Amino acid sequence: MKEEKKYLEKVEKVIDENIKTFEKNREEAKKLSTTLLNERAENFYMIDNELSASDSAYYINKIDDADAMVEIMSKKIDLFNKIKDRPYFARIDFKEKNLDKSNKFYIGLHYIADNEKSYVYDWRAPISSLYYNFDEGKADYDSPEGKIEGEITLKRQYNIENGQLKYYINTKETINDEILQEVLSKHASPKMRQIVSTIQKEQNAIIREENFHTILVQGVAGSGKTSIALHRAGYLLYNHRNDFISSDVLILSPSNLFSDYVSDVLPELGEDNVIEMTFSHIARTELKRPVQSREELMDEIYKSKNQKRLNEIAYKSSFDYLDALIKFLNETFAAVFTAKDMVFKPSDAKEDSYNAFSFSKEEMDKLYFQSFASLPINKRIEYMSEILIERFGLSPKETALIKPRFTSMLYRFFPISDIYKICEIFYSRQGLSIPDFDKIAYEDVATLLTIKQFVFGLNRNFSTKYVIIDEMQDFTPTHFYLFNKIWDCPKIILGDINQCIEKTLSKKYLLQLSRFLKAKLIVLNKTYRSTRQISLLSQKIIGLKGVINMNRDGEEPSIIKTNDTEKTLLKLIDDNRQKYQHTAIVCKTSDEVKKIAKMLDGKEKFEIILGSDYSFDFPLIITTSATSKGIEFDHVIIPFVDKNNYRSELDKNMLYVATTRALHQLEFIYEGQKSKFLKKV
Repeated sequence: MKEEKKYLEKVEKVIDENIKTFEKNREEAKKLSTTLLNERAENFYMIDNELSASDSAYYINKIDDADAMVEIMSKKIDLFNKIKDRPYFARIDFKEKNLDKSNKFYIGLHYIADNEKSYVYDWRAPISSLYYNFDEGKADYDSPEGKIEGEITLKRQYNIENGQLKYYINTKETINDEILQEVLSKHASPKMRQIVSTIQKEQNAIIREENFHTILVQGVAGSGKTSIALHRAGYLLYNHRNDFISSDVLILSPSNLFSDYVSDVLPELGEDNVIEMTFSHIARTELKRPVQSREELMDEIYKSKNQKRLNEIAYKSSFDYLDALIKFLNETFAAVFTAKDMVFKPSDAKEDSYNAFSFSKEEMDKLYFQSFASLPINKRIEYMSEILIERFGLSPKETALIKPRFTSMLYRFFPISDIYKICEIFYSRQGLSIPDFDKIAYEDVATLLTIKQFVFGLNRNFSTKYVIIDEMQDFTPTHFYLFNKIWDCPKIILGDINQCIEKTLSKKYLLQLSRFLKAKLIVLNKTYRSTRQISLLSQKIIGLKGVINMNRDGEEPSIIKTNDTEKTLLKLIDDNRQKYQHTAIVCKTSDEVKKIAKMLDGKEKFEIILGSDYSFDFPLIITTSATSKGIEFDHVIIPFVDKNNYRSELDKNMLYVATTRALHQLEFIYEGQKSKFLKKV
């Protein structure tokens, strides 16, 4: 212990020295920026010494460089101040093959060194993979020089808090169970935290995957899917910095609320946050109309119980539906292009120049139906417009003005050019209800965007180099077809088919989706979030088998029969007020939320969270399963779990999602007779 404390003191001293160096560099950069600004201003206002364009550019570039250095040094200072409390969490002693002595490698959130040696290695460095991938004994890792083989002779994990070494554990395991349990037993946080000290072997394999193909991750609730995605982004930005910067990585987030929840992870890893957007944002941007949110759809489904609507939603979520849509666009709608001769004759043109400015029906038909037949309509029209531009011999400036007019002329050869009318025709042919598109229903959005992308192309260029898509069960094959059109790059797609609320997804669907995406399918069946008691109960509700539960014991979930829901609710809140930081009352619908709010009004301080633009950072919230998906709470109370309220297959899915939000304590309340799903447990 004495030796380890001495090493920690040395590391902390090196951190302080680094901070002083960064502060000195920052001050020098600030002074340089000020000096350059003053010089530029003096020269600018001196009549006899007017700045040339090159001199002005010189000053601008040098000032920008100095300001960038100030920002870089400030980030490093903040980073090193943060890691000082816990500069590392593990150590491995590794003896390379053919060497006589082991070398010590301390592993932490970030690299720490002085001019003489390296003291702590970043968790993403090649050598650090040994900690995650191997127990004591033979081990190897891939370095820039090739594979390094050897033997791990010691694995040690540390509990360091506020710069003080509390204890360490020598372990032969990848992650010691005691350390992991201590981390998992902490209170829920309003923000997701980095998990570098407890990354498991199966999680690490996904994070460090070097083959840049699409990965599809099916993980049970609490298996760390979102953490894996964010840490993979951090890994790519660290190890492939020549290929990726933060703006090259995009997270398609389920909601703004979810974006806020995960917003601290990458900065904790020392990286800038990547680009984030929601599917709803894309839809509103492209369709220019109000769009129903997923939460609103769930609420409508559970309030109306419209079986026809449910059947249509299920069909629109299938590969059969996607096949029908693609066939309709490629074969039916694309075939209605009916060209006519186009003649362009400027007033001063001579008679013999006529052919140079014509575009005959026969020529257009050949280009559209033969030369470009394999392309979507928007590309066919674009290339045909370019041929016209070439024929006119226009300058780039003239092209920018004229090309939209040519494109518009070519689109007039379609009898319909409104995506909503096109969608209506397709729905009619499929025997589906024709919706009111004043506010677009959630299940229609992907279809409309696919039609727009195929016929006209999208307005915005969403290009990026790597895409992270979470909650894959919330999307349909049509969504994924569209995503592949928008982002032709590697992706990591994560979710849990068991947490699909509005339909039932099978393993067959998962295999079909992986084939469709040409993705490597990885299944995670170990859960870390909830206590063993909560996990077992939630799995029994849906009959889920084959899950490995973390052996973290807690209180048995309570199933409480009452004659007075309000009184019982108030007692549960009061009994756990000091015990937990975050309690969530998770309801099925917004009507239930309002009912609970009325019960608690004036008696408890609470927040209602029903949309995607809120924060969960309150001691007591009332929300729905659909809104809270992906978030976790210390204590969860689920009201109205009676036989009439939770009875269908969809109700069962909703109940499962609600139960898996609980970290430490879970309670059900019902009046009358309890739901049949609770009888199973």
